[in-house]
Amino acid sequence: MRNRDMLHRLSGAAFLICLSASASRGGDFVPADLGTTSVETTVQAGPDLARQLVAFNQTATAMRLEGEDASRELTFYLSADQVTTAGLLRLSYTNAVSVMPDDAVLDVELNGKSLAAFPIRSPNGPATHDIPVAAKDLTVGWNQVRLRARQHHRIDCSVQATYELWTQVDPLVSGFLTSARPKDGDLASLLSVGRNGDGATEIRVVAGSDASQTPLRDSLPLVQTLALVLGREDLNVSIGDAGGSGPGIDLYLGDPSDVKLPQPARDALATAPRGLFVRQGENGRYMVTMRGSNKSELQSLLLAAVNGPLLPLIRSNKRAMTETRIDGEIPGRHTLSSIGYQTMPFAGRLFQTSFDVLMPSDFYPGDYATVDLNLDAATAPGLASGTQLLVRVNERAVASLVLYDPEGTTLKDKPLKLPLRAFHPGVNHVRVLAELPLASDLACDPTARDEARSRFLLLEETTVTIPPLARAGRLPDLAAFAGTSFPFKGSAAFDLYVDTATPAQLGSALTLLTRLAMSAGHPLPAELKIGRPDPRQPTNALIIGAGGEPLELASLPGHKGDRLPSSSTDPLTTASVTAGNGVSDSQALLDAFQIETRLEQDQLSLKSRVLDWAARASTTVNRWLDYKDIGREDVTIDPRDRLISLRQVASAESPAVWTLVNAADETMLQQGVAALTKPVIWTAIEGGEAVIRRSDLELVNRYPESYSFFPITDTSPANLRRLAAAWLSDNFIIYVGLVLALMGGFGWWVGYAVPRKGVRTVE
Repeated sequence: MRNRDMLHRLSGAAFLICLSASASRGGDFVPADLGTTSVETTVQAGPDLARQLVAFNQTATAMRLEGEDASRELTFYLSADQVTTAGLLRLSYTNAVSVMPDDAVLDVELNGKSLAAFPIRSPNGPATHDIPVAAKDLTVGWNQVRLRARQHHRIDCSVQATYELWTQVDPLVSGFLTSARPKDGDLASLLSVGRNGDGATEIRVVAGSDASQTPLRDSLPLVQTLALVLGREDLNVSIGDAGGSGPGIDLYLGDPSDVKLPQPARDALATAPRGLFVRQGENGRYMVTMRGSNKSELQSLLLAAVNGPLLPLIRSNKRAMTETRIDGEIPGRHTLSSIGYQTMPFAGRLFQTSFDVLMPSDFYPGDYATVDLNLDAATAPGLASGTQLLVRVNERAVASLVLYDPEGTTLKDKPLKLPLRAFHPGVNHVRVLAELPLASDLACDPTARDEARSRFLLLEETTVTIPPLARAGRLPDLAAFAGTSFPFKGSAAFDLYVDTATPAQLGSALTLLTRLAMSAGHPLPAELKIGRPDPRQPTNALIIGAGGEPLELASLPGHKGDRLPSSSTDPLTTASVTAGNGVSDSQALLDAFQIETRLEQDQLSLKSRVLDWAARASTTVNRWLDYKDIGREDVTIDPRDRLISLRQVASAESPAVWTLVNAADETMLQQGVAALTKPVIWTAIEGGEAVIRRSDLELVNRYPESYSFFPITDTSPANLRRLAAAWLSDNFIIYVGLVLALMGGFGWWVGYAVPRKGVRTVE
């Protein structure tokens, strides 16, 4: 399999490949109905006007404030008319019941200026605050809201209790309220679109459900372009014969004379001008039309829109993405201030901040170098023992530093080595935590808390240094697929297959395609097809299936995966069912009986404890020799608990790569795709197979025993040296064998060859 080269010539819709979009971390949150929400106005507003909501661009997880002192930045887009008429900033939130209401405060800044502050006191349901905003405080284009939540636990002053503190802003209800109605034809008004009841931004393609129709095939570049313009990671694409209802976007494409189009699409196109056009419908619905006679004209019109009114929107999204992530493509040193971190004294017990590192698709992780976090920080005198700093990469602890000093300590360019093995291609989430206990915390007296006395300071001059990386694409590597759309990111067209042309399968396929386009930063050259691919064809393929046996999805005995949480693992179920072979009911009952009746460790005999210790020690040594991560153990998933699976394999008879998405039926396919494309899950996908469990909608990654490699494009001595070091770190037993062989050879030379042949006697 060869690496895909970047696009060398731009023509038609392929020109869009050079464009990029922003991304934000997010997740799922179903807010309460606005009709049941109590509205509190912090400042007396004028007469009630018919207003519409301009939604925040961020998704739910980006609106969640966790811990004692947490900040989030949200953005919304306004036209010149919306700025002139001013409006209200609406914030609707719910907080954890453990938050003490006496001193919990939410501070609000707008475009760098303090706007309001109000108490956090809504654990039993959402509360809404409407804050009047003057025109002078607004900006045409993107406006930035900075939220800061300061909150403490009601009854527990331990460090662990800080994890129970959260305030969740509602993405459906929150945003900017304006009385200015968007003008027809203003494509930037799409950035105001709201979310549906599932918390998703819906794009509905009104083109019928037959994928063989030309309009549906021609809609792929436009759907991806709209996704990039919106810059949201909670997109859901649906297919239908008529427009939808409620907040969302209805997309009509083609010519009104085309009899293949459903009648609602022909009616909408008949009254629309040529090219890309938008107008607002009812109930927060936007109608987007792309009227053109044929595919060539549609591509030309889309290209004109991209070079015209869409260009500043796409550029702003690209700029926003580069300002919030560290790009690992080019080695270098990056300050935290360059990605938006602001120095702020911290007076709580658990400080935490985070940032993302984007690694290239052909990044080969290994122990040939480290990512260096050079700390500029300080601790206050009087902190208790246990004061320490922790670093987690992709939710795995990778480094720690003891900060305890009764007189306080100051760190200047203090290095922390983060192993490259903890990173993967695509988006990597790095969290920095500092545990800062005081002896007085044990008394847990809220009245004695001194918020004016800071405990910790992390300076924005702290730097992250990315080393030169070993570059070699691997297969399978779902982290590269989800993070950078590998191997579909290049200029070569690939096939997008669905089993049957039903709305559920087509919508799921287009939802995945838009998510891949956002990971790649540009529309992807996909060809929509029905059925299953020929194993002999050399074209890469993304294959969506519902029901029946999935292609190439035989059981993978011995695959490694993320450890399943013990609280969510049913011993009877996991003992009785395996992925590859059946187990009798008697054997399942026996396994369950042994689990339920096993003795505690202190009840075992001395012999049994010694044997158990030896078995665990042997496992640890073998894992060390194989250099495998703790937590990636053999994983067996009950087939009945599989909601959806994602897997990447090489075609049996060609160099093509197949990425397969399969569920038992179309309902599970839609639910599974919605779960897979949530930002918190999408960026965590890695290994050779990813499974979403039905029982808890959690992701389980499974890792292959071995990888195959793409032809190496960088054959410089430096890259080959790094690859050799990385490969030896993956195959540690070979490294040990080579060392022993060299030592043995040297011993033989000194003890045998030198005395007999290396010494001459002078007479």
